[in-house]
Amino acid sequence: MAGTTKPHDRNVDGILHYLRDYLSIRQQQAIRINPRIANVIDDVVWSQVENLRQVLTGLKSFGPERVRVADILAGDDDLRRKALFSHSDQNSIVHEIINRPEEQRGRVAELAIHDMRTLFRSMDPTLEHIVELIQHWLLWDLPDAADLFHFDLQMHRCAYFRTNPLTDEIRDRYKAALHKRPDETVTERDILAFELKRLEHILNNFVTRRAEEKAYMMIIRRDEQVGSASSQEILALAERLKFIESLESSDGPVPAELAEKYARVLGCARDEVTRNAIVDYEKKLVAEGKRRLHRYIEDDRYLGEPYDYKKAQMVHLQERFRAEVAKCQPLLGEANKEQSSGGE
Repeated sequence: MAGTTKPHDRNVDGILHYLRDYLSIRQQQAIRINPRIANVIDDVVWSQVENLRQVLTGLKSFGPERVRVADILAGDDDLRRKALFSHSDQNSIVHEIINRPEEQRGRVAELAIHDMRTLFRSMDPTLEHIVELIQHWLLWDLPDAADLFHFDLQMHRCAYFRTNPLTDEIRDRYKAALHKRPDETVTERDILAFELKRLEHILNNFVTRRAEEKAYMMIIRRDEQVGSASSQEILALAERLKFIESLESSDGPVPAELAEKYARVLGCARDEVTRNAIVDYEKKLVAEGKRRLHRYIEDDRYLGEPYDYKKAQMVHLQERFRAEVAKCQPLLGEANKEQSSGGE
């Protein structure tokens, strides 16, 4: 049965898009280390992501204002973002993501199952450790996933101001942010420089976390090499299955060239070769190929060297930032060229 389609929520879905990418790579690494968890980790990850979706749509109070968590993460208020990941702030989401152990709770829970940790522990005590691991992954990766999405939004904003004329309404809205007096003019250059500064700030946040990140928090990625044995086997299996399907879906005598080929393979006379005989032979080869594929997928020899995935993303963000600054130079003028080295 197909799952229910959720209404699109730009900020929530945008953040979760990048978070799922991180989780997918972490899962692959975890399964390489402990293949026994392969059958259960997908379900645990899904439940944790859905719990996080609820956290992202929750409201936090800042004075009289109530703001959704996802909107804070995709916004420009650093103090509010910092509060979300504080262990002591009343607006912290840390323990909404990571379940507190029973001994750290203020009172004994009335029900045996009261959070994700105890839910999966009730099914299998060993699953509690997987839940705990995934919850830590979420906490480590959420700020970076939010920054990647925020960076995308800011890139679109810069591109818009770079390519569209400004209305008086837009100019007026920027006066407060640019500390302009009511009678001062806000130019395209003012707004574009301001938005590029925001873009650079998002980039610098991501870069700073890479310098502060502990080794155990890193995402280690190993890319499959072009032409690897598993890829070649998949292609070969696909060709064989298509060939089998074509044989089974047509009637008539076996074409002469096929009959001659399979007579040699099957060790029989050419006129004894039938479609069923060829199909049976090819299905045996498919079964052998599937067994080989299983071994290839489990064998890391066909993966590239490990690397720090988020540091690779950092380099890509820096390249995107420099490219956007270069596109903005005709509007900014030579005075702002020094921004092009941002994040380095």
